[in-house]
Amino acid sequence: MVDAVGSKTLQSEWNDIACYYSDCIFLEYIDITNNDTVTKYTYKEFDFIVKQVANHFLAIGIDKGELVGLHFFNSPYYLACFIALGQIGAISVPLNEHFTIHEIKYIIEKCNLQHLVVHDRLSDIYFEPDNVLYLQSLTIAENTKERASELFDIYFLDDEIKKHDVKIAKSNTIKTSDEAVILFTSGTTSHPKGAVYTHYNVVFGGMFHAAQMGMEHGDRFLTTMPCYHMDFQQMALMPCIHTGSTLIMVERFSARRFWKQVYDFKADFTETMSMMNRTMLMQPVQDWEKDHCVRQMYFSMGLSDKEKEEFEERFNIELLNSYGMTETVTGVTCCPIYGNKNWPSVGRVAPGYQIKIVDQHGLEVPHGEIGEIYVSGEPGKTVILGYYKDEEKTEELFVDGRWLKTGDYGYFDINDWLFFVDRSQNMIKRSGESISCLEVESVLTSHEKIVDAAVVGIKDALRDEEVKAFVQLKPNVSIAEDEIKQYCERYLAVFKVPTIVEFVNDFERTSTGKIKKSVLSNKQ
Repeated sequence: MVDAVGSKTLQSEWNDIACYYSDCIFLEYIDITNNDTVTKYTYKEFDFIVKQVANHFLAIGIDKGELVGLHFFNSPYYLACFIALGQIGAISVPLNEHFTIHEIKYIIEKCNLQHLVVHDRLSDIYFEPDNVLYLQSLTIAENTKERASELFDIYFLDDEIKKHDVKIAKSNTIKTSDEAVILFTSGTTSHPKGAVYTHYNVVFGGMFHAAQMGMEHGDRFLTTMPCYHMDFQQMALMPCIHTGSTLIMVERFSARRFWKQVYDFKADFTETMSMMNRTMLMQPVQDWEKDHCVRQMYFSMGLSDKEKEEFEERFNIELLNSYGMTETVTGVTCCPIYGNKNWPSVGRVAPGYQIKIVDQHGLEVPHGEIGEIYVSGEPGKTVILGYYKDEEKTEELFVDGRWLKTGDYGYFDINDWLFFVDRSQNMIKRSGESISCLEVESVLTSHEKIVDAAVVGIKDALRDEEVKAFVQLKPNVSIAEDEIKQYCERYLAVFKVPTIVEFVNDFERTSTGKIKKSVLSNKQ
């Protein structure tokens, strides 16, 4: 059977687009650390760098099938390395810029990494005397310091690029089924799992999201999502490459700068998460805010009705709600880009996928009944191949080799709109009643004095679990615990109202701003 991806790989997709749209702008990089300096590259200019980086990798012994760690914040160097590894058939292993040495060591050992590329500003950790890492090479991008090691070879990427030709030295044959990327989860569990993406997965995600958003050649997509995350790779980078469009890559998210960047750079598309939306609402209102070019703002759940309405009214935009996860490669549901979006639904099932809602025994439940979300997909094509070197977790992920168990809860209404309820680990069982932490959190964050909140279940001898809320207030405000409970009583059934409220100054977060609930649960 012939499909849309066909024989395309990350290698061929980049080469075709870079040739066809050679003089079009591929990248505009906003460097916040250096006073919002902007660097631009055409597809042709960036392709030269990609080929030079690929030749550096080949010269130091990296070839097809080799796993290579990439330890970066958002940077053009990351993109050059990611695409270059795809050129030679090597496998990218992006590392979260916030990982500790223990997390880095775990991934190095898990993947038997022999070669790492790291940005200079993240490189100190590799030269601390107590951090013994058994590598063959460490390539440093944008080097500003003298470096030496007796444990591994050191290369400086800027110097290496100058040594190499813009024509690739070796052309490896790559198949769509070959592994391309291993994306490790953000570390909310004790050991992150490595989601394995094939070349088919990577190309498919770009094609799929471009169609889902209505993206066309010449469009401009601004993103602040971290480069080592699925949201950046599949929702921003690959759709831009697939359509020959411009990626506006921001070094990091700044609530104060974000909407001005969207406005100034005339972005047609962007993406946010609930934490970003909330902090944007805290910024001073500007006269120009509604006069922008954005056609779609891709969004993934977590706002109350009040917050959503306030955000859309203030910024003159509609949120494109969706549902997906690292393991599904794409947003397997999405609201339509035109017409009724049926908020708070996360949309209808996307073409090429099937979804069913099942009970604890894996049996499908009727419309309107809450259960676990199962997604049909073909491993290595429309969903991930599995977890790297973890057969047990991979077997747990799939049912009958076809249905991916998301661990999320939701339901369909009678018109086949999917409604996300919560992650399975965020469901509280209190006196036989199921409570969604997300629902309680959405009510809490709709309060004018609360900037963010996290809800967890704590053990209770009488009721199984009680509802505890951790609340972060906006600057220079105060509120009593009872007042928060009374506010919740206006919007929630009595059994859902938090029995305990604890105030915090801030939360520990993952790379995408999600609160690390495991840290809160461990404090109980």
